[in-house]
Amino acid sequence: MVGLTMAASLSDSDLKVLLIEKQDLNRVLDSDLLDAKAVNDDQFDVRVSAVSPGNRAFLSSLGAWQKIPKQRQAAYEHMKVWDGDGTGEIEFSAAKIAQADLGVIVENRLIQLALLKRIQACENIDCGFGHELNSIQTSDKSAEIILTNGQSYQSKLVIGADGAHSIVKKLAGIDSNENDYSQIAYVANVKTELPHQNTAWQRFTPFGPVAFLPLANENLCSVVWSLDTDKANKLKDIPTEEFTQKLQQAFESKLGRVTAVSKHYGFPLVKRHSQSYLSHRVALVGDAAHTIHPLAGQGVNLGFQDVASLSKLILQLGSHKRDYGLVANLRPFERERKTENMLMQNAMSGFKHLFANQSMPVTLLRNFAMSALNDIPMVKHSIIKKAMGI
Repeated sequence: MVGLTMAASLSDSDLKVLLIEKQDLNRVLDSDLLDAKAVNDDQFDVRVSAVSPGNRAFLSSLGAWQKIPKQRQAAYEHMKVWDGDGTGEIEFSAAKIAQADLGVIVENRLIQLALLKRIQACENIDCGFGHELNSIQTSDKSAEIILTNGQSYQSKLVIGADGAHSIVKKLAGIDSNENDYSQIAYVANVKTELPHQNTAWQRFTPFGPVAFLPLANENLCSVVWSLDTDKANKLKDIPTEEFTQKLQQAFESKLGRVTAVSKHYGFPLVKRHSQSYLSHRVALVGDAAHTIHPLAGQGVNLGFQDVASLSKLILQLGSHKRDYGLVANLRPFERERKTENMLMQNAMSGFKHLFANQSMPVTLLRNFAMSALNDIPMVKHSIIKKAMGI
């Protein structure tokens, strides 16, 4: 999603853009996913993102968001978070800050397809689908990339938006600081007995948070359940029915009986932050530069903000005939985004460790703090606006 957004953000400019992607996305372009029609529960994919209003506006400005059917979008107007080890809770409401919603839950594949459709119409973007990067060689004035099929291309800048295990980052010799969260996140789609009320729900437990995110059908939720690795491994191969029973217990049956609509899939959680976002004629965005705990749904939102910052700077540099491949010229992007991403990473790590602490004094303090914060609208509204990107 982030790489496609990067390409789309440079569309309709004087720049020539080459998008390299190892998957053959031509077959994806033939999909009818963007057709406006009612969708059955089992047709929703388990990979979703909570897109903030700020980033929704950004994707709209690129002409991509408008292509996603309303029938596949779930705008959430409320957020309820509570401590599973006490009485502390906090609620956020879009109406209290004069907004239509706090964000939208949408399937990743729809965002990808909408961006692909947008890029397809751009004359300045060429797509190299089904190709992989083999090497990057840089000189004073350009970078040359060589693909595994032997093809080579030259440009002023190579942008790595190729995920947590970025090949671009590796070839550029950029190191990362890594910290294993020692947790596995399970994702699944479930049907709930009670409607989700256009609300994002999250319960913190000593072993990790469990979140129920609303999907477009009123009794359908996307689940993200993060658990300490030892406990998560016990759920890996259990029957789907048993998984949903345990999930319902972990969620305190807030939405009644829970039944499975999909299988559950797990992935390990690792905090990564590149020591630099820049190398000579190379820049990193999204998960290639940083990964974060999913407890606040900020991962892809940070990536979209990386793109907005980098593309704005590239276009400014280009308009002034300045070299947008020089590290010195790209430093404003790195300073802005590295600071923002590090603050968010550290905040999420802090929450994770805070709620994992089961000592009585800490439990009492955090429950008091949550309830106290809930009663201070000015501070609470400031926090949610920051998360919303408005």
